[in-house]
Amino acid sequence: MDVQTVVANALTLNTDNFVKPALQGLSDADITKRPTDQCNSIGWLLWHQTRVEDAILSNVSGRPQAWIEGKWHEKFGMPANTGVGAGDTLEQVAAFKPTVANLQAYADAVRQKSLAVLKALSPADLERELPAPGGGTRKVGDFLGIIMIDHFHHSGQIAYLRGYLTGKGWFPR
Repeated sequence: MDVQTVVANALTLNTDNFVKPALQGLSDADITKRPTDQCNSIGWLLWHQTRVEDAILSNVSGRPQAWIEGKWHEKFGMPANTGVGAGDTLEQVAAFKPTVANLQAYADAVRQKSLAVLKALSPADLERELPAPGGGTRKVGDFLGIIMIDHFHHSGQIAYLRGYLTGKGWFPR
């Protein structure tokens, strides 16, 4: 099995076994709740991890972001040039009011694009250098690792917040 398949499988397993179950039965109001005004919401966390995946794999592939191509920015009422949430203020986090349906649909659209991009990567592509945010360069393989770390980190937060906010575990079955 190649690295691209491992990344694709890990992201899909994470989404299917952690994120989707954690969202089951939550309302649009639930996903915008925050334990304190210093915390992120489930909705913001899912949006952020999806934006990171979308932006990085668009950079890797040279394809437009689903955020722009699919007009997801309009569905979320945000500008096309919205970043990935890194460095957002607490006010921006509090103002973000997504719907469960839009978050899930955007995440699905990004994942479809991601799986196609990952499938098309060659082992040599993993060594290709790309500009990194903040300066310098990173290898494509490093960017794939960043996506995985971001997903696993934030998916754990989503599952924990579901339990915190609902009094039920992250696995609602």
